Amino acid sequence: MMLRRLRLPLAAAVILAAVARPVSAQFPWAGARAEGMGGAQVAAVADNSAAWSDPAALASLKGWGVQLLGGGTAQNRNDLVGTLTGLAGLPWSDIGSGNRPDLIPAAILGVARLARPGTAVISSGVFGAVVSYDGFALSIGDVPYAGIYPVIDLVHVHPGDIGRNQTGLSLAGLSAREARLAYGHGFLSGMLEVGGAVRYVSGVTYFGRCGVADASCQGQDLSELIHDAFQQNARTTNKFAFDAGVRANFGIVKVGVTGASLNQPTFTVADVVGSPGSVPLPRQVRAGASVDALPFLSFAVDGDLIRSDTLAPNVQSQQIGGGVEFRIPLFAFRAGATYDFASVNPTWCYTAGVGFGIPLVSIDVAVNWGPTGGFNWQNPDREMLGGAASVKLHF
Repeated sequence: MMLRRLRLPLAAAVILAAVARPVSAQFPWAGARAEGMGGAQVAAVADNSAAWSDPAALASLKGWGVQLLGGGTAQNRNDLVGTLTGLAGLPWSDIGSGNRPDLIPAAILGVARLARPGTAVISSGVFGAVVSYDGFALSIGDVPYAGIYPVIDLVHVHPGDIGRNQTGLSLAGLSAREARLAYGHGFLSGMLEVGGAVRYVSGVTYFGRCGVADASCQGQDLSELIHDAFQQNARTTNKFAFDAGVRANFGIVKVGVTGASLNQPTFTVADVVGSPGSVPLPRQVRAGASVDALPFLSFAVDGDLIRSDTLAPNVQSQQIGGGVEFRIPLFAFRAGATYDFASVNPTWCYTAGVGFGIPLVSIDVAVNWGPTGGFNWQNPDREMLGGAASVKLHF
């Protein structure tokens, strides 16, 4: 039965964001430093990951820089995965034949839980390589977004026909594979920084759908459904996208605003049952501030100025996040938290990271998690899951 082996809480989103490189979730956090500080990056960014997070900050960079980075974050809203796990364990054939009338209330309750507004798994990430020199940056990479959401059958919910219920799961993804040229320039002796990016995007979309009680999906688990969507329903559309940013740099205090995909290009989706027809590369606008309170201590905060659409219909994202960085020789330690106002049942989720650096090379890693389940990645009720890593050369 479809979803019979669904045990991992956010397995679908992790596979979409990290393996398939597949729209949208929170503003994509570029690099492990941003991930470790609750996504606060617009004003605080201090390396060439600014090509993704705020191109204006490139104006402060001198010399050559090379970086490889990757990471993704997923939200399990309204406990979609936990509810599906419960439904997957029901013997739908026995319920449909009338042999298990005792399980009809559980089946109806599960369908009703999936029908709650805002129920979805959404994810985003950044994977890429970037080379920068004196304000210019050239990157090649992928900005993936994914949306996993239920399709509800409220017709077949009566005891006599609950076994024929067509409630299922839709999976949509956009892999924004791109080449990006960004530039930042300083004015007023560097106190005002302005930047922009031009992106040539080869957008590959995916779409798949399967029913909880659909006989045609028996024998599949969620990862197989995702794999089929990638192999059978991929569609490619090529578009341009444009980013812009501005940052006021007063030394220890910085304030910035950035906009991603300002023209919001759309990409064709395969013409299959349930397909939305097209999906956008979401327009997102974000502001941030950072303070270097001491030579070894920094604070930063970011917030989305508008609500962004996601690939899950009628599901949006608008986050605020912040964090702190403490530095000692060779090491940097980071912690933060993030909160999505657009979630139906929002909760604070937490981030942590560490960096190691010597004059020419630095390595950073970070993770994020929600309060339910802690670090138990197999907990199906987990609210959030993600991680990031980056390697930098600077000379």
